[in-house]
Amino acid sequence: MTQRRAIVVADSAGSPDMVADALSRFGFTTIVPSPRLDQALGRLRAEPFDLLIVPLHRIEPSQLAMLEREIRGRANLSVIGTAPTADPDLILRAMRAGVHEFLVFPPTQQDLAAAVERLIIRGGATDHSGQVIAVYSAKGGLGTTSIAVNMAQAFAANDTRAKVALADCVFTGGDVRVFLNLQPAYDISDLVDKLDSVDGALLTSLMTQGPMGVSVLPSSEDPVMDDAFDAATVGVVVDQLRANFDVTVIDCEHHLSERTLAILDAADRIALITQPNVPSLRSTQRTLSLFRRLGYAETKSCVVLNRFQSGDVFTLSMVAESLKHELFWNLPNDYRTSVASLNKGISVSQEAAGSKLARSYGQLAAKLRGAAAPRDPVRPATAAAPERSRLRSLFGLTGRSPSVT
Repeated sequence: MTQRRAIVVADSAGSPDMVADALSRFGFTTIVPSPRLDQALGRLRAEPFDLLIVPLHRIEPSQLAMLEREIRGRANLSVIGTAPTADPDLILRAMRAGVHEFLVFPPTQQDLAAAVERLIIRGGATDHSGQVIAVYSAKGGLGTTSIAVNMAQAFAANDTRAKVALADCVFTGGDVRVFLNLQPAYDISDLVDKLDSVDGALLTSLMTQGPMGVSVLPSSEDPVMDDAFDAATVGVVVDQLRANFDVTVIDCEHHLSERTLAILDAADRIALITQPNVPSLRSTQRTLSLFRRLGYAETKSCVVLNRFQSGDVFTLSMVAESLKHELFWNLPNDYRTSVASLNKGISVSQEAAGSKLARSYGQLAAKLRGAAAPRDPVRPATAAAPERSRLRSLFGLTGRSPSVT
C-alpha cells in the first residue's frame, strides 16, 4: 500500500486516536500534529505531505490567502477543512481558496474516512493534466470568439479520442452559444453556484454538448451575475477544466481584469489574436509588452494573424517585424465561409470542409497540440496577496483594478 503523510492543525479532526484509525486504512503512516496553521505551512514547504486538515473557523482572511498559495503550488496535496457549523459563506470561501472537502467538527471516524476516500478516488481520476489554451485580444472585433469556437472543434476533429472543452469566459453576455446555435440548460453561473461541491461529474453535467463532441460551458445571460466571477472563482473553474479535459479552449474578455489575468496565468498557451491593420497591430504590441512585464515566456504567447490575404499592405514579415515577435500562425481571409457558418451556427469545417480556412484551423490546432510549452513559473493571480493585486502592483496603482485595453 502507498505510504502517505498527513498534517493536522490543532484539533481540527478530533481525537488523535480516531484520526489515526480513520487514516491508517488509506496508507497514512505519518500523521503530524501542528498547533498553528503557520507552523503547518512551514512544515509543508520543507517536507512532502499528501493531506492537510485545518480548522476553518479559526483562520483569518490573511491566513486563508496564505493557505491558498500553498494549495495552488502543490497539485498532490489534498485539504480538508472543518468547522462547528456548516456556514455556507465559510464553505464557499474555503472552496474558492482550494480546500477540497468540508466536515462539521468534530467529524466522526466514518465521515473522515469517507472524505479521505473521496479525495483519493478523485485524485486517481484526475491524474492527467490537460492543456489549456486562452484565446485573447485586447481589442474587440478581431474574431476571437470565432477562432475559439473553430479551434475547439478542430481539436476534436483532429483527435476523436480527446475530451475537448470550450469555455465562454466573457462571463455575462458572451457569444459562444450564438456561434454554435446552442440553447443550454445550464451556464457558467450554475457552476459557480455549486462551486463548493464541484467535481468532474458535476462539471460535465453542467456543460452542453456541442458539435463534434465538444463540451461547451456557456457564459451567463444574467448581467447581475457578473460580480460573482472573481479571480479566485475563475481559478477554480480553470483547474476543474484542466483536470477533466484533454484540451480546454477559453474565449476571454477583451480587457485585462484580475479574472482575465487568472486565466492567462493558468493557460499553457495564449492564442493572441491580431489582424493586418495599424490599430490591431498597435494593440497587439501593447499586449505583448504587458505580457513580458508579467513574466510570461515568449513561447507562451502565440500570435495568430486573422483574416490575412496575400495582397494585404502588411506582409507576414512586416507584421512580425512590427510586433518584434514571431508569428505563430496566420488564418486566411474567407469572409463568405465565415459569415455563412456563423449564420447557421456551425463551424467552418461543417460549412466547407475542403476550404482553405477549414484546413488552416485544423493545422493550427495540430501545431498548438504538438507544441505545448512548459508551464510558466508565474503563480496564478488567484494566489495573489489580498492587500495588493498583481495588476495594481504592475501599474503602480491603488484603489480600483484597472482595465487595460
